[in-house]
Amino acid sequence: MNGEPPPGLNLPEALTRLLKAPRSAIWPTPEDRHRLRLGRQRPRQPSKAVMGVWIWAILYNVIGFAILASLWRTMH
Repeated sequence: MNGEPPPGLNLPEALTRLLKAPRSAIWPTPEDRHRLRLGRQRPRQPSKAVMGVWIWAILYNVIGFAILASLWRTMH
């Protein structure tokens, strides 16, 4: 290799910067942890769809357990 770029697409610096950077430069630094974050400041709340799935799963298991318990009682 004589230092020439490989033939092919010429990607802009913005797309190749992290590929050339050391691994430690990619991960957040301690200063980044205390940096003010822009955007929503309130904690995320689960959506109604996720809550619906959780309620359905709990009811499904409770009803299934009740059916199995009643079948067990009728066998004994």
